[in-house]
Amino acid sequence: MKCPPILPTEVERLEALSEYALSEDKPLPSLDSVVRIAARMFGMPVAAVNMIGNDHVFFAASTGIGEVDMSRDVSFCAHAITQDGVMVVPDAMTDERFHDNPLVTGAASLRFYAGVPLLAPNGLALGALCVIDSKPHDDFSTEDQCRLRELATMAADRLELRRIEVSAERAVRSGASGEAGSFQCEAKELYRLANFDTLTGLANRGRFFRQVEEALARSADVAVVMIDLDGFKDVNDTLGQAVGDCILQEVAHRLEEHVGDKGTVARIGGDEFALLLNEFANPQQALRFSNLVNEGIAKPIAIDGQEIRIAASSGIALAPLHTSNPVELLGNADLALFRAKTNGRGRSLVFDPMLRMEASARRLYGMEIYRAVKEGEFLLVYQPQVRLSDGALTGAEALIRWRHPSRGLLSPAAFLPALEHGPLAATVGSWVLDEACAQAALWRRNGMRAFRMGVNLFGAQFRVGDFVTEVIDTLEKHGLPPSSLELEITENIVLDHDDVVLEKLRELRAYGVGIAFDDFGTGYASLSLLKHYPLTRIKIDRSFVDGMLVSEKDASVVRAILDMARAFDLETIAEGIEREPERDSLLALGCTEGQGYLLGKPMLASQFAETFDIVPPPVVASMRKALVAN
Repeated sequence: MKCPPILPTEVERLEALSEYALSEDKPLPSLDSVVRIAARMFGMPVAAVNMIGNDHVFFAASTGIGEVDMSRDVSFCAHAITQDGVMVVPDAMTDERFHDNPLVTGAASLRFYAGVPLLAPNGLALGALCVIDSKPHDDFSTEDQCRLRELATMAADRLELRRIEVSAERAVRSGASGEAGSFQCEAKELYRLANFDTLTGLANRGRFFRQVEEALARSADVAVVMIDLDGFKDVNDTLGQAVGDCILQEVAHRLEEHVGDKGTVARIGGDEFALLLNEFANPQQALRFSNLVNEGIAKPIAIDGQEIRIAASSGIALAPLHTSNPVELLGNADLALFRAKTNGRGRSLVFDPMLRMEASARRLYGMEIYRAVKEGEFLLVYQPQVRLSDGALTGAEALIRWRHPSRGLLSPAAFLPALEHGPLAATVGSWVLDEACAQAALWRRNGMRAFRMGVNLFGAQFRVGDFVTEVIDTLEKHGLPPSSLELEITENIVLDHDDVVLEKLRELRAYGVGIAFDDFGTGYASLSLLKHYPLTRIKIDRSFVDGMLVSEKDASVVRAILDMARAFDLETIAEGIEREPERDSLLALGCTEGQGYLLGKPMLASQFAETFDIVPPPVVASMRKALVAN
């Protein structure tokens, strides 16, 4: 058994802990709801807030635990406070630190542990919030860790209120009126800091969470609205923090004006705000209100003689309609916000239970993606791109698929959200680039001299390593000219990493690589991108192609895109061509290339080569047969 290390700040840490006046005889009842929520949320029999003393550990709150007298040496939480973030022990029996720990080998039979440090305002660790089980778990995901950290924030807020109360009580008992008055003023200031955001004066995250908890305890009809400012980081980076602070203060003022006495407004993060709306039982009522709030935020903000515009996206969840659990309610609103931002900027969305199912699927796939990468379960299929005037093959778009060992061949919609927002996006993106270029090189050597390969990019590829060098090295490795590769970007990538993406794409375009803008026409920033980005091709989104013969609006969009492409001297390719009349109409309008089921479905490389009669030279073919025979 490994004893937990003693922190270098141990003396200061114990002094900070003493300010809370907690002991086995003086637990903190306000923490009871936090541990109960933790146990329910993760389906664990035990949850606790453990405070780490000099040589002893005591519970400030717990559920599922009987009488336990625990020394610091055997405490898992004493290890957790020495680490940053969440400490997860999937199976204590296989962990060298704990396999012979009395809590593991004894009657407690502790097998699984997850704990996160609880910090004092000065950053010193007081103890940990933990969940425990007598069974091992290998499925405690990154999302679970985030949820446990959220609960730890709630616990830390309650601990801070306890410290303020203790400070005020000690001041009153001091006996010296002048000194007591000074202490009381300090206590009132500490209370303000513990409950309100210093920049905007709004309620802070802790106070907001507590008010949500209190509202649900009263069984009140409420709506929670999570608000995120779109593109605020870019504005802050470009115009400076002082201007950014002014924007946040103005947004806070507008939110307070909208909400009035209907509820509470809080700032819960850098550019994140939240509303608690009382007596909102109808989703449409909450959605209308949220849309009005977004419209109010979108109005120009005048700062130092210039007008600045900022948009907001919002996610909405209602109690008791969606849940009566405060943490789940906030999580539901966050899920709705995530989907709202995915669907496009400046939108509001009400939570739907399907979002929770999708999140669970992302969580599951997020864990399985590690195995998929390690075991080589991803593969590429290729959808042909043809010249509309004569049907000649001009290239292909490489599309990722997942050959799942138990679920079969999965389409991108099933796993891409988990992949592109996970830590392996850049790794998989590099594999796609290399695999697609290798295939393009083979086909070009086998007679397709002008063949062009389209490769979709993940945003993470622009943030990890030197992407420009990686692309150039990959082309040189496979003996491909730069013009044989076309990188496809979407508006979300551009808007999330504007300056970084722009610079790297300019370098690649100068080298000769093609840059295609995918799903063109579906986002609000498309027109401005044509002016600033080094594009070579526009891909007309399938939604407009599908409706162009039955909807004059869709037809007008297609015509406008083609006109803009000609004005900017860009090539065009239409996606989703499934019927001959669409192909003929696009050709008549001047669209040069197309892809879609009419022209060819996504195919494995072998099927693609057979369909388009791409055969290896006889010598190479005979060598392959010899290798197979041997």
